Order: sequence, then structure tokens, then C-alpha cells
Amino acid sequence: MAIDYVLAQRANLRDATAPRKFYAVSKSSGEETTRQLATEISKRSGISSSEVFAVIESFIDLIPERISEGKIVRLGEFGSFSISLSSEGTEKAEDFNSSNIKGNSLNFRPGKIFQKVLNTVDYKKLSE
Repeated sequence: MAIDYVLAQRANLRDATAPRKFYAVSKSSGEETTRQLATEISKRSGISSSEVFAVIESFIDLIPERISEGKIVRLGEFGSFSISLSSEGTEKAEDFNSSNIKGNSLNFRPGKIFQKVLNTVDYKKLSE
């Protein structure tokens, strides 16, 4: 299994006078829908695809709900989801309030299963 990539020439954002360099950009080989995943899980587990689909949809609803409560969602060796904040700093702690928070991001930390796969992938350059 290989990850396809192409090259893209990019400027150095920290130094506008620096020469542009080429970087690898991954190219997807398609998409996989929730329905397709449910069908594959059904084949592997013996549970009907409609039941698997319902569980996946519930799972998709539940994860953001728990994250919005400030929880880290750990999914065993799959990985974990958490939230991080972006804010403006203040000189004194007592001057800080929630209006200093400018945004948030969702973090995914891959677990052992993902790390094992990511550490063993090959790469294939696509012709341009």
C-alpha cells in the first residue's frame, strides 16, 4: 500500500527572498463513505450493515458532544480526540477572560494501530 504524492513549489513564508522549494503533497485515491465502511465492517463481523451504520452514526454524534464538554475521547489503540485553545496573552492572570480566547482546534493523536501503519507506509510519486 502506497500513498500517492505530487510535488508543489512553495515560498518560504519566513523569508520572502529565499528561493522557492519543492514539497510533497499527498493525493487521495478516493473517498470512503460511512455506508461503505459499515458494509465492510458487516462483512468482517457478521452484524448487519444497517446496525453497524446506526452505531457509527451514533458514534459520530457522541464524540463531538463529549469533546464540547471538555473531555478527551480515548478510543483505545485507535487514538484520542481532544480540544486545544488559541488565545491572546495578558500581562496578568487577573486580566485574562474568555474574550481573550480566539478559537479552538480539534486534535487527533493516533494510537498504536495508526502509528504502526503510518510508520510502514510507502510513497509513490504520481506523474504530473
